[in-house]
Amino acid sequence: MDKFYINLPFEVELALNILNNNGFEAYVVGGCVRDSILGVLPEDWDITTSAFPADMMKCFQDHKIIETGLKHGTVTVLINKIPLQITTYRIDGEYKDNRRPETVEFTNNLSLDLQRRDFTINAMAYNKEGLVDLYGGIEDINSKQIKCVGNPDARFNEDGLRILRALRFASVLNFQIEEKSSVSIHKNKNLLINISSERIISEFNKLVLGEKFFQIMDEYKDIFEVFIEELRDINYETWINILRAMSYTPKHLILRLSLIFSNIINREDILKRLKYDNHTINNIKILCENLNVELIPNQVDIKRLLNKIGYDNFKQLLVIKRAIVMSRSINSSRELYFLIQIEEMVKIIVEENQCYSLKDLKINGRDLIEEGFKKGKLVGKILNEILDMVIEGKLENDKDTILNYIKKHKKLS
Repeated sequence: MDKFYINLPFEVELALNILNNNGFEAYVVGGCVRDSILGVLPEDWDITTSAFPADMMKCFQDHKIIETGLKHGTVTVLINKIPLQITTYRIDGEYKDNRRPETVEFTNNLSLDLQRRDFTINAMAYNKEGLVDLYGGIEDINSKQIKCVGNPDARFNEDGLRILRALRFASVLNFQIEEKSSVSIHKNKNLLINISSERIISEFNKLVLGEKFFQIMDEYKDIFEVFIEELRDINYETWINILRAMSYTPKHLILRLSLIFSNIINREDILKRLKYDNHTINNIKILCENLNVELIPNQVDIKRLLNKIGYDNFKQLLVIKRAIVMSRSINSSRELYFLIQIEEMVKIIVEENQCYSLKDLKINGRDLIEEGFKKGKLVGKILNEILDMVIEGKLENDKDTILNYIKKHKKLS
């Protein structure tokens, strides 16, 4: 056991002490240990213990307990309203679905619990006695590598999602994937077929926003083709151009996903299949459909596009277009200059509350109905015609001016 210090929150230390005082071993384990070593504040703290579930219920009888996964040896204890997941040391049985063990056997042996975990950097435990690192997690953190605990084929066959988790950790932490683990990832990639879309996109989204997404998405494109088959039709040069453009965008999921799906025709169907939410799907659809629209610093054209896709989407479209221009090796200073001019124009349009949509018009459907027009398509048609004239500067956006024009030029039916 290595001497190593982690500053534990009061609630975590209290839980460990309660278990210890009742005669049980207890450690924080997994991601919270890894993050602490990396100098990152853990989002949550998991505890592993030699206490069996019935023992834990007795130990924490004075605290609120949520029986989240009692049959798997897990209870959630609330201390000062902080939820702590506490799990009995366990040995996993056979994995038949490449996702979860058929059975779970409880044990009082920490080493048997740690050996079932996915990667060495996640297989460390810690308490006030020090760090338990049986598989070289510290060494792999220092050498910045993702390495499976034991046999990579066995680890991935136990849980196919670990394939994407390995890529996600490498991307987010800016680590390399150890050679044997890498070979096994390519070899076992089809295990992802058995994994739910929700779990896949949870890992994929984090990977796309990681520090090292470019290298990972370049080296492991075949992995992503398992759940996005259409990527197989994108040639290597185009794929690299997409990744290069992504590197010029901020860490924004919709922007980066839009670039990934920009060369795929049936993107909407794929996004639905992957269980993305409607907001994400609609935004990506709008951005991809307008990505090839030629933008020039013309106020009328800009207002028309603002009306068509909305301000937020327009701003995101400019970011993507700028990223594509910046990523090109050829001189694109003219395009970049145009985009800068357009950004300034949009800023002025918004700051001056210039009219570019029906909601900005100084009249609405109710005004037309009060003037004698019947409800229906004609009202909408007139409003859109007026909006177009205001955008073109042919008509002032003033209620009286617009109504006088309508009275002179429009029939009531």
